[in-house]
Amino acid sequence: MTALHKFSLKKRCCTFVTVLIFVLLTLCSHTGHTQAFEIYSTLTSGATTPGKKTTVPAPDSLGQPADSLILDTIPPGPRIDTFSLRISKDTLDAPVQYHADDSAVLLIKDKRFLLYGNTKTTYKDVVLTAPRVDIDQQTNILTAYNSVDSLGNTITRARFQQGEQGFDSDTIRYNFKTQKGLTLNTYTKQDEMFVNAQLIKKVNANTTFARRVTMTTCEYDHPHFGFVGNKGKFITDQVAVTGPIHPEFEGVPVPVYLPFGIFPLKRGRHSGLLPPQFTANEQLGLGLEGLGYYHVLNDYFDVTIRTNIYSYGAWTANITPTYRKRYRYNGSFNLAIQRTKYSFKGDPDYQLVKTFNVNWSHSVDPRARPGTMFSASVNAGSTRHNEYIPNNPYRNFQNQLTSSIAYSKNWIGKPFSLTLSANHTQNNATRVVNVILPDAGFTVTTLYPFQKKEIVGTPKWYEKIGVGYSGVARNMLSFYDTAANNFDKLLDTLLWGAQHRFPINMALPPLGPLLIAPSISYEQTWLTSRFERRWNAVDKKVDTIAARKGVFIDQQMSFGIGMNTNIYGLKQFGSRGLVAIRHVMRPNISFNYKPNLSKGNYDVIQVDTFGRTQAMPQFQGNLFSGYGYGKFGGLSFGLDNNLEAKWWGKKMDTTKKIRLIDGFGFSSAYNFLSDSLKLQPFNLYLRSTLFEKVSLTAQALLDPYEKGPFG
Repeated sequence: MTALHKFSLKKRCCTFVTVLIFVLLTLCSHTGHTQAFEIYSTLTSGATTPGKKTTVPAPDSLGQPADSLILDTIPPGPRIDTFSLRISKDTLDAPVQYHADDSAVLLIKDKRFLLYGNTKTTYKDVVLTAPRVDIDQQTNILTAYNSVDSLGNTITRARFQQGEQGFDSDTIRYNFKTQKGLTLNTYTKQDEMFVNAQLIKKVNANTTFARRVTMTTCEYDHPHFGFVGNKGKFITDQVAVTGPIHPEFEGVPVPVYLPFGIFPLKRGRHSGLLPPQFTANEQLGLGLEGLGYYHVLNDYFDVTIRTNIYSYGAWTANITPTYRKRYRYNGSFNLAIQRTKYSFKGDPDYQLVKTFNVNWSHSVDPRARPGTMFSASVNAGSTRHNEYIPNNPYRNFQNQLTSSIAYSKNWIGKPFSLTLSANHTQNNATRVVNVILPDAGFTVTTLYPFQKKEIVGTPKWYEKIGVGYSGVARNMLSFYDTAANNFDKLLDTLLWGAQHRFPINMALPPLGPLLIAPSISYEQTWLTSRFERRWNAVDKKVDTIAARKGVFIDQQMSFGIGMNTNIYGLKQFGSRGLVAIRHVMRPNISFNYKPNLSKGNYDVIQVDTFGRTQAMPQFQGNLFSGYGYGKFGGLSFGLDNNLEAKWWGKKMDTTKKIRLIDGFGFSSAYNFLSDSLKLQPFNLYLRSTLFEKVSLTAQALLDPYEKGPFG
């Protein structure tokens, strides 16, 4: 027993020393003090990678690495795995979407997909609709078929659409990968031209080739006319080119062949020749009308030139530029030059007339520049131009031509407004032309000069005094188109004038139900010609002894104070049918005084052999007329009425207001300063609307000094 458990002091001491050394090494090493998050840190540039040797710096005295940037303290992020995926060359780069109303059949062994009943297949910008579709997944070829009835007539064709290009066919074969296709019996539209081809091959998105092609502008499947060629090439939105081509009418070929055909297919506006049409005129001979050229300068401007040529030597030319800018303005201009020649020299009916005409229209979008407006409508030219336009009776008998160019501006936030215009009128029968240039008007709305900027409390009476202004200035030239006019002769016909108005008004506080409004008005007119007349006792007539030109002023002033009120009357009847009738009376009365400021502008002379005198105005033949003769100091009065009824309807179970008479009444005046006939005639009036649709107006004049039919 003692031999089995023999104690060896030497072995046990060696074992104890060995364990103690390993414990001390573990406690003294840096790993024993490493934090948990440092263990899971990602690799840095100092980390060891397979196949490469990396030297780690020795730790410093604190137990940290010499280069502290080597340790990364960011927690571990998500791991991203990368791999290489190889895609088959036959795979499409976009999904193919399909729809079928009837059914869809997938043949797994043949890798084919069959669609039935109003199908729709979409791939990128390609949309194909057809009654039946067969898709071969191995070749990426789609075949679409039409549907026919029992007699073989086509019911529905297959439809191919790619962008703006589309066509209908009996059969369509299309390769999704190469984007090439083949169609049978195809109908398509290129710009304004219809194309039918027995066989079409699409080689890319913009180019197609056709065999046995018919090009026409007739929209029927079997066109009445067209140009037929054996082969052709189409470049979308550019041009169509064919080989030898000939026309057909009702399917019958015409033996007139051309070596090739070129048909422009550009969409939108593009330059090109305008074809003429043949015509025959008894006075002008044979001719070509409408021959011209259309040219696009840019997106905002284009020009059309057309001409008519006749065998007797007459011709016309029209130059028509148009311009436009969206949300700003648009307009057109036309210059027509006409050379009319009837018969030949030496003939009794020979005529040679040269005329012209100008048309211009311009309009501005009111939202472009708020407060500013410009418009033009011009129709002017030779007075005999319309007379020689062939085959246009309306223009031949249009004798009155007018033009207007207007500009207006309103200052936003200010009481000012300005209008400038140029106007023109001409009578082709009398050949008189009137030009008003310029015609200017300036207006200042009512201003209150004594009103405070900040109103506090009840305003004073003088704060309600309002002053306004309106002025008009005008020039006019008149001449005959038949005369040899030059600048000096035109100045002799020049007329000009101006007119100014200064209204002053004031609103006084109401006196109970009465509203009182005093007013003062001053007007002044500038005129350019003046006549003086005298009685010729020898010839016993009135003679004009002087006609002077210059600047003359006529003026007028008036004062007044007016009062008006409303008087209401109501008559009630019941709660059924006619409920009530309301009568409103609006009496008004005003006291006015107007001095005779124009007394010096009238000649009070004898006008007949009986010795009667009359005030003859000196200002005649001016753009503005002078003011009236005499003074007025009197009373103006009037009464306005209206009747309304209230009706209860059984069907609607509500009351309805009915206007019986919109207005009826009278107005007149009494002049205290007149020598005789002081009471002015009475103006009677009535206004009404029947059934809210028919307007009725009646007026009458009652003279209190005129004797009646019975004396």
